[in-house]
Amino acid sequence: MMKTVGIEPMPFVVRAARFVMTLQVAFGLVGLVFLAGAVLAAFAPGPLLLFGVQVTFLLLTGWLMERFGARRTWTLWAAVALELLQVGGAVAVDALDPGLDLERVLFATALGPLPVVVLLLLPPSWRWFSRRDRADTPS
Repeated sequence: MMKTVGIEPMPFVVRAARFVMTLQVAFGLVGLVFLAGAVLAAFAPGPLLLFGVQVTFLLLTGWLMERFGARRTWTLWAAVALELLQVGGAVAVDALDPGLDLERVLFATALGPLPVVVLLLLPPSWRWFSRRDRADTPS
């Protein structure tokens, strides 16, 4: 006889955070296409390094999104750290390039990461990532 197991649905705030991260990856891939053109045209160390950093961020974001279903606490903290690192990277780029405007760079860069950080730090997200369902434990 098969036993029916109830699965708790993912809370809205976690689904919303994952949706925003999906948008980040989608728009990041579009940005990579344009950045790849710039890298191929210039073939200088700066754009090549920026291309590598962007690819790394996109891969890590996609991988963390996939891990949300595992409900592990480290996934929550890794996602928060990655999103904050993206905002910090924008500030660092602005500090290195005197022609950029901090308000414009932060507004364009923080539209994705900061809402994800806020959503992941809400109590329903904490509850989702702190409880793991185990199939091998008796009910």
